[in-house]
Amino acid sequence: MAPPEGMRIIIVGGGLAGLMMGIMLDQAGIDYHILEQASRLRPLGTSISLHPVIRDLMDQLGLLEEMEAMSKPMRGITILSAKGRRMGRIDTRTNKRRPDLHEFLRSKISPERLTTGKRVIDITETQSDVTVTCMDETTYVGHLVIGADGAYSAVRQIMYKKLQERGLLPEVDKKPLHFDKQCVVGMTAPLDPARYPVLLDEQCEVKVLLGKDQHTSMWFLPLQGNRIAWCVGGPDPHQLLRSTDDTASQTSQGSGSHNSDSRGSHHSSSGHGRDWYPETIVEICEDVRNFKCPYGGSVMDLIEATPKGMVSKVLLEEKMYRTWYHGRIVLVGDSCHKIVPFFGQGASQAILDCACLTNLFYELRSTDTESLPPLFQEYVDTRMETSKIASDSSREFADLIYDQGFKADIARKIVLRYTPSWLLRMITGTVLTERPFLKFLRPPTRKIYPNEDKQQQQQQEQQQLRQLKQQQSLQSLQLPSLQRLKLQSSMLSLQDLKQQQSMRSLHEWKQQRQMSMLSLEEWKQYQQQQHSMQQMRQQLSMPQLDRPLHRQP
Repeated sequence: MAPPEGMRIIIVGGGLAGLMMGIMLDQAGIDYHILEQASRLRPLGTSISLHPVIRDLMDQLGLLEEMEAMSKPMRGITILSAKGRRMGRIDTRTNKRRPDLHEFLRSKISPERLTTGKRVIDITETQSDVTVTCMDETTYVGHLVIGADGAYSAVRQIMYKKLQERGLLPEVDKKPLHFDKQCVVGMTAPLDPARYPVLLDEQCEVKVLLGKDQHTSMWFLPLQGNRIAWCVGGPDPHQLLRSTDDTASQTSQGSGSHNSDSRGSHHSSSGHGRDWYPETIVEICEDVRNFKCPYGGSVMDLIEATPKGMVSKVLLEEKMYRTWYHGRIVLVGDSCHKIVPFFGQGASQAILDCACLTNLFYELRSTDTESLPPLFQEYVDTRMETSKIASDSSREFADLIYDQGFKADIARKIVLRYTPSWLLRMITGTVLTERPFLKFLRPPTRKIYPNEDKQQQQQQEQQQLRQLKQQQSLQSLQLPSLQRLKLQSSMLSLQDLKQQQSMRSLHEWKQQRQMSMLSLEEWKQYQQQQHSMQQMRQQLSMPQLDRPLHRQP
């Protein structure tokens, strides 16, 4: 099966979701074109964490080796007090962090398939195609449009406006994005490994410092290239968020200024918070001045070692929209489910959206108006529930970190000190059962994820050691062969019993047991062994054997 010949898709947004959508469509043999509002693609933020389920997709696309060569495995997240006292740890094991993912994906897109400086202002549909109009009056024609243009999606605003005019937009989708937290992120210039030896480690670990009497926290993450990413954030530090609900609603519904940045970072142009300039970093970071740097020295040393161009303000918005498609328009990533960016859930869920849609496009037989709604509904049914779980887990972790007070302290102690690691990974969203793959490409070559192969090997070694000890215990008993085999069968599985002893079938042994005759000397020896076996069973807590054999008269 193959998609309809001549099928063409217009992707709005050149961020992570848009680039991944283009790469997948290229592999599926589907024509596409990416329109990006910015005149120059510049990823904001400092690092991206990808969920381990993305490994399979990257492997299928032939990007895994290159991506891992540019990444550092992340062991986990250690939570510290502002003075450096260890409060707990979360084992993430398989997450990857890398600062250059956006540029890496950009290099995989042909230049003729990406056009920058294109701000979308209108989308019109016919029975056979759709036309995207940009502010510079250029137009692009395709069979459908994918909105991958971020939390303040222009595509979503255009689509929702049309639905609202027809009275089809749910009330929940009219509400603005919810946000009550923001942060400042930065990435240092290359540092001296002699001063910061942690930079030489092959793996990295996030360090989180929590304020004692304030909501502000600070994050640190060593990256490749001898750099350290940092983040200062919390709920409304210095009352930076002073926007009203009306202003936010206008921005969300499109009455105000559009912001189609697909990387989730919004400056003052979004209408929220005060004007932002890199020079305000000193004032923003005053709350963490007394924090103890986990790598030595002061946290201000790392902040001051950060170039001004590597500092960004990020609003931590979140919202799960109910309407993901209409007509020939469909949304992916932050444009339909904006997730608080913890553990890379936003990026990972956007990539999973793209994989699901690409599979459906590949099986599409026609691009007529009647064929698209069932396909889009299947996409929503597949992705919405998982996206909601990811959003909830990210929000729970954000509350766990930022909330203050007696109840919050007790909750952190319980979760970080007494909760099993597997449950912590589930709470933080690092364990998901859904591991989709691209159906039109070869299956993934590896289903074992980083550190899982080592853990699996350790489990096999422990099992082999237990079996060896059992065999040694059986040999030390020196029981008659039939009894030794019976005892072994009570400890080992029938399969192990056949493999290790090269036995005949269990049915044959039962026949031998019924038909065999014991001599008088064997019978006496057997009675002598019975007493020893009873004592041995008590010591080993072994299950009772069958009743003793009776000598035939």
